[in-house]
Amino acid sequence: MFALLLWLIPVYLFPFWLTLLLFLLVILLNILTVLRVRIDRLSFYYGLVYGLEREKNYSKPGIQALWANLGIFLSFLLFGKESAMVSVVVLAVGDAFASIVGIRYGRTKIGSRSVEGTFAFFLSTFLVLMLFIDLWRALMVSLFSAFVEALPIRLDDNFTVPLVGGFVYKIIS
Repeated sequence: MFALLLWLIPVYLFPFWLTLLLFLLVILLNILTVLRVRIDRLSFYYGLVYGLEREKNYSKPGIQALWANLGIFLSFLLFGKESAMVSVVVLAVGDAFASIVGIRYGRTKIGSRSVEGTFAFFLSTFLVLMLFIDLWRALMVSLFSAFVEALPIRLDDNFTVPLVGGFVYKIIS
């Protein structure tokens, strides 16, 4: 959650070209990690990635980070700075709370997701977004993002959620 929230700094503070360059560098590093290309000077980074990776992703370490960074990057490119900031918050907060609540309290399943996790996604995202945007926009972005996160689609939700969050924010702004 906190690592994703770090994207708020360059998206908000840096000039467009510098943010673009930073996204490209991070995505390149993500791709190298997923492909398991080892660079000796980055051994600390690889140790961190492998240490934090979920067991299901051991064959492609860093794949979810790649999807998340691609989703936020495309939201930044397609919908602009404000939408990208909303995308970051939606993914970082919503996904974290959906996982915590879904794993701990999830009883009612929808495919591989739980109703409890989806509700936690919606509520946490809504409450945090209300600090930055008006009530109506926070409600709509949270509602659509939680819905997409719960859908049993093949695309990784780390990619689709920031795109949907950014898109919804853009069209209602």
